[in-house]
Amino acid sequence: MKQAPLRLAILGLLAGQFFVATPGLIAGTEIGEPATRELIRDPHFERGCKLYEPKTGRHVEYGTIAGVAKDGKPVWGLAQWSSREKLLATPPQTLPSSALCYSNAAKAVTFGAPGTADADITLAVNGGFEYAGRPRKKGEPWPHLLVEQRFENPPSLAALSRAKFHIVARLKNSRRLDTPGYSPQVHAATIQIFFTLQNQNKQSAGYGQYLWFGVPFYDDRHRIPKSHQAKDGGKEDATGMFIYTVDGKEFTTQSLHDREWVTMDKDLLPHMRAGLKTAWQRGFLTDSQSLEDYRISGMNLGWEVTGIFDVEMQLRDLSLKVTEHSVAR
Repeated sequence: MKQAPLRLAILGLLAGQFFVATPGLIAGTEIGEPATRELIRDPHFERGCKLYEPKTGRHVEYGTIAGVAKDGKPVWGLAQWSSREKLLATPPQTLPSSALCYSNAAKAVTFGAPGTADADITLAVNGGFEYAGRPRKKGEPWPHLLVEQRFENPPSLAALSRAKFHIVARLKNSRRLDTPGYSPQVHAATIQIFFTLQNQNKQSAGYGQYLWFGVPFYDDRHRIPKSHQAKDGGKEDATGMFIYTVDGKEFTTQSLHDREWVTMDKDLLPHMRAGLKTAWQRGFLTDSQSLEDYRISGMNLGWEVTGIFDVEMQLRDLSLKVTEHSVAR
């Protein structure tokens, strides 16, 4: 269900900035020990976000919204693709927990300090306003609310022995507004995280090509989100890359539909390798089938609301820790 311009979001951030990693030991790691580091910068969203214009196709930054940290520039971007109303960098509402809430008629973003009731980030979309009571027709764009970033000097997948993913999430609201013309094949509310597995070997014929690797959190149509494997196609501006979303049951047997905290804690590396293998078997990324060429280059996380839904999700303790193979003494 990933809209093509949104899939261009990470690629747009990376355009002209493909990194060739120079794997090295983390400070304090002795030779012979595996090196582990966190890929996600500012994982508690304490420095806020850069704001991007809602028009799809490319990133146009127009301001920032501050987080709870006293200093530091944002490393996250906030994408609001196809929204009717963009978020403004106006003074936020301060909640009893000291969290900061930025909102308008279309959406709300809340930043809370780690360890507090409103930690770390809450994303809300008001589909009733976005669609003005008219159901979206098949093929029409839909509003997104995504946080995204690119990773710095990620190691190749061949160098990794583990990619430990962790997040804790709680659905605070999901309400479908009944309207004539509703169809679950067209209208839904989903939230997931996508990582790009990108060929960053400049000597490779497939340099710049990538796989969309997805971890689903919530789908209003299913208690546990289902897997999805398909080409990004069907529109003129589609990327043509392969989408590989893992079945939600691989991460938890709990359902966010119950509106309780759900923890996902999983090594993604076997699934990432399986995703690339599937893409190769289906005729994608065939210019290189070497894991050495592919790196976890970036991510986005958030809502895609293709129907008239009011939704809100709280997310905390996000992490992606990668471990490289032991270095010989």
